[in-house]
Parts: sequence; C-alpha cells; structure tokens
Amino acid sequence: MDIEEKYADRPWMKTYELTGTPETCEPYPETTYTAFHLDEPAKKWPNNLALVQFDYEMTFKALKEHVDKLAAALSDLGVKKGDVVATFLPTSIQYMICDFAIPMIGAIHLPGSFLDSVDGMVDKITRAKVETMICTYTNIKDRDIIDRVKEASKKTNVKNIIVTKTRDYSSNPPEHEEEEGVVWFTDLIGKYPPNPPKVEIDPRKDVGVLFFTGGTTGSPKGVMLSHYGLVAHTVQAMVALFPPSLTPLVEGLGARVLIPLPLFHVYGHAMVPALLSLGFTLPLVTDPRDTKEMVRMMKEYSCILMIGAPTQYMNLLKEEEAKGLGIIGGSGSMALAPKTQTDFEEKTGSMMFEGYGLSEFAPVTHAGSMAVLMAPILGSKETAGKVFHLLNKGMEMPGVLPLLKVGVKMIGPGNIGLVANRLITFVSSSILTAPSARKKESFRSIGLPFMDTKMKIINEETGETIPMERAVKENLRGEMCLDGPQKMIGYLPDVGSGMDEEGYVHTGDVVTVDEKGYVYIVDRTKDMVNVSGYKVYTREMDDLLYEHPGVEEAAVIGVPDPERTGSERLKTFIVPKPEYRGKIKEEDIREFLKGKVAPYAVPKSVEIRDELPRTVTEKIFKKQLREEEIEKMKKEGILK
Repeated sequence: MDIEEKYADRPWMKTYELTGTPETCEPYPETTYTAFHLDEPAKKWPNNLALVQFDYEMTFKALKEHVDKLAAALSDLGVKKGDVVATFLPTSIQYMICDFAIPMIGAIHLPGSFLDSVDGMVDKITRAKVETMICTYTNIKDRDIIDRVKEASKKTNVKNIIVTKTRDYSSNPPEHEEEEGVVWFTDLIGKYPPNPPKVEIDPRKDVGVLFFTGGTTGSPKGVMLSHYGLVAHTVQAMVALFPPSLTPLVEGLGARVLIPLPLFHVYGHAMVPALLSLGFTLPLVTDPRDTKEMVRMMKEYSCILMIGAPTQYMNLLKEEEAKGLGIIGGSGSMALAPKTQTDFEEKTGSMMFEGYGLSEFAPVTHAGSMAVLMAPILGSKETAGKVFHLLNKGMEMPGVLPLLKVGVKMIGPGNIGLVANRLITFVSSSILTAPSARKKESFRSIGLPFMDTKMKIINEETGETIPMERAVKENLRGEMCLDGPQKMIGYLPDVGSGMDEEGYVHTGDVVTVDEKGYVYIVDRTKDMVNVSGYKVYTREMDDLLYEHPGVEEAAVIGVPDPERTGSERLKTFIVPKPEYRGKIKEEDIREFLKGKVAPYAVPKSVEIRDELPRTVTEKIFKKQLREEEIEKMKKEGILK
C-alpha cells in the first residue's frame, strides 16, 4: 500500500510522516491536570524560572508552594470536590496559581472575564452554582472589578470573595485597604502551609475546567473539560510544535515564550500550562493591548516564541522598537490575514504560523507543522522532512542527547534566546521574505489536524458526509466536524451533549483540504452570506480587503435584503490606516473589489469607521455589527 492510499482518509498524516512523527500519541497519561502541568515539572526543574510579571520572577518550586498554599486555603474555606470556583482575573501569576490550585482539590475552575457585565457574571455564576469567587480589585477605574463582583454576589449564592491586586506579585507590591466581606489573596498565601488535602480524582470523568463560550454566535454555553482531555491536549500540542528529535532537547531548557493573551480565554489558558510542562519560562503581559510592554519583555528576556492574536501582531507593527525582534509568532483566536503575516515577518524579522481551535477542544485542534515553517527556508516540505528525519536519527545515537543538553545548559536560556533571535532575523530577512520563498508559505491555512484528532466534512445543504478523498481531489467545501481525546465531555450540565450520534462536534466552519492535509477555513456557516441564491464567503472578502493599501481593518457582513425575501445584501466596514483617514471613500473600496470578485459579491454599501467592535479576545465582533445594522435599517423603515 503506497502512502497516498494509506492515508486517503487522513491526508495530513503524509506531512506528519515527513517529520518522523508517530501515527498516534496514545496512550495518553491517566493523570490530573495539576499533576501533569505543575507537579511533574516542579519536581524535575524546581529552580527553573517559571513565570514573570512586572519583572517579578517566580521559580517552579515557588509556584508549586503557592499553589499548594491556596489549595489548602480553599479547602479550609469549604471548597470541596465538584464545587465550581470562578475567577475574574487578568493574565497574571495569581491566575495561574488559581488555575492549578482549584482542580488540585477536585474542584472546577471557571475562568470568567473580568470585563463581563454584572448580568453576565450573574448568569454564569448561577448556572454553575458558584459559591467562591476570586477577583482582581481594579482594572481601569479604582474598584471597578471588586464593586461589580460584590454586586453580582448579592444576586447569587456566593459565600466567599477572595481579592487581589495585579501588582501583588511585583517587585513593589501595593498596600491593601480594609475591605468588608472579602479576604485578600496574599493573606491566604501567608497564612496557610503548603499542605493541600489529597483528593481522589478520575481524570476521564471529573471536570477540571469549565469554560463558557464567547457567545459571539449565540448564548454562551458551559464547556466541561476533563482532566484527561486537558492533559491530552498538551501532549498533542507539544507533538505538533516540536518534532520528536527536538522535544527531549528543549525539555527543561527554560526557553522564554511571551504570553500576552487573556488567560481567561481558552486559547491563552491552554498555552501556559502546556509550555510550563516542558519547563519553559513565560513572561506574562497583564494588559493584552500593551504592545510597548510586549516589546520590552521580549527584548528583556530574549523570547524565542510569542503566542498571540492577529490584532496584537497588527498593533505591534505600529511599534518602532519591534524592528528586528526575530521571534516565531504563533497566531490564533481569529483568522490571520496574509497581509498581516507578511508585514509582521518583514518589519520584525520574524516567522509566523497559524492555528485553530474551539472551546470544546481545550481549544486547539489544528496547527502548522515544523515542516511548513521550514519549507520556505529549506526549499520544500519534503526537504524539511528529510532534515528532521536526519535529526531524529542523530538524536537516537548513544551519547548525543546528553552531550547536547550539557552544552545547551552551559550556554543558558538567555544566550540561546539571543542567538535564536538573530538567526531568525537573518533567515527571515534574507530568505523567507524573498519572492521564491513566499510562494512556499502556507497562507490562509490553519494547519494540520492535531494527532489523533478525527475530522469529517459534511455537505452544508444535505448534511451528508463527503468522503475525505473526494473532498481533497475535487476541492469540495463543507462544514468541518471534529472528534478527539481533547474533546469536552459535554455542555453544562449534560455529559455527552453537543455532539452528533458519531461523537463529532460540528464547528460551524466551512473548510477545504489540500492533498497534503492542510485545512483552509473558507468561512463560518453563520457568516456565509446568501445573495440571491449565491454563496459569498465573507472570510475570503475580508482577506481581499486587507490587500488594499489604505485598509487597516475590515469586516464584511450580510444583512437582510428588503427587496428580496430570503436573500441578503453585503455590507463592508472599513477602518482606514492613519495616513488614509479622511481620504479613502466608499466608492474606492467598491472599485477595488470589482474585477476581483463576482458582481453579486461587490458590497451594496461601505461604511468607514474609526474602530470596529471587538470581543474580549480582540476578535472583530461581526454579530454586533450585524445587529447594529439591522436595528438601523428598522429605524429608517427599510426593514419591518
């Protein structure tokens, strides 16, 4: 059986085989979330630097001690197995202490957005039966979070409120005010010994984390993620990021990775514990919009990798100091426009890859492989694969790995980062950005399905499954459905809900798959627009608009067509680049699209704005744009 026939229903395995990746990661560890992501690395590398915030540095040993102390405190406050503890915290050391301490005692961590409204908090707290909340004191205005949390607690059955100030973990911690009805986070850490109770946990059945979906396409759902699924996700992610030859070498190295994402979002939440499990050092940026702090931290700690969102990369382009950063940028949470990728790579001397996920899978299900990242540099994916096979064989030779690890340790993570930054900058500026290399980059692809992630494509109209071999050969589009070991156990409160009869979760994303197994999102089923019977994929339209020299941000939506029942019209929203503000006109955009898209796909109207609405994870909020437009049409009498 040749490779084409062998992997006809899983074409992505052909690319995995290039890098010498095994066909499966099974069996996955039957252990708890905290044991895998913290206890094991803290035992192996206790003195490695784990987390940094405001230049306050915390080792794995210290992190483990603070987690144990909080776990003991929560137990003494009455938190028991199966209870849900909600946090409303920014990206911070305090967040990570909570994230490990809560599941350690068999409780369930509900990461909430501290930007949420009182009503939003009350809804989630009530549905999850929360009795203990941990929050930050202030975000922008003094007491803006604590006051909101207290108001929400009065409308629910909350018994305990634990509060912290973000700079409690800094070189200059602030003083605390007397606050009625709350206990200070740092007081608990100071009071309790690091002796948490031992709790029996079933990794497959017991929930470790409860995430509420963003609600951008409907009412937020509570996604129940088991300890087993969360651990499986980390194993899958590390296999996707690092070929087998590199994993033993990078473990315990202490390589620095910048995390500027909000950790209460499932994307940010997954990346921190996954990287900590390898002994990496993670500088945290508490404000996801603070690009100056991002640049400072990347330079201060010689970060090799940054895990961020497209909006953050777009904003970094405005920072003069970002030139020559020389990092590998991982992008997720929303589509990465090809123009953003090329601009970032060229300005900062960096390399980028894109991933994809959803809350129901903890969240990542697809990511670019090392073969993809290295293909433009080495000439092709096949050449990159041969290089990785040679590396694998070299690492298997007796004495090679221990010798390399000694050498790497002597050099130190900071110096390795500096060398890597300069090497990446050289490769990016002299090879990657050349026209010949650009042709080999996988733009618009979300990458390959994670190992052991099953995928099927269904016809959007008939609901029938399209055979994968046919979908590839005929370039057919359909809704992507997924299954895998990292999958949720169901939506709150029903185990097994949210899946079809075969156990697949329907993503709502319309995709195509190429012959190498790379997946391309065409659009979301909810964002696909029906113009007089013709389907228009707004994701493709957005990408086209980013190619206009004057466009900084773009969003295309569909609104009801008052002249044709059941049909829609296209409307485009544009944020011009600063130098184009006041100059770019509606007709300029329409003319730009004419000839590039079918006549029915040219938008009926274009609106120029100073900014577009965003979700808490910085996605452009298309649902809100559509609701605003429909409401405006009703007020003007265009719609009834």
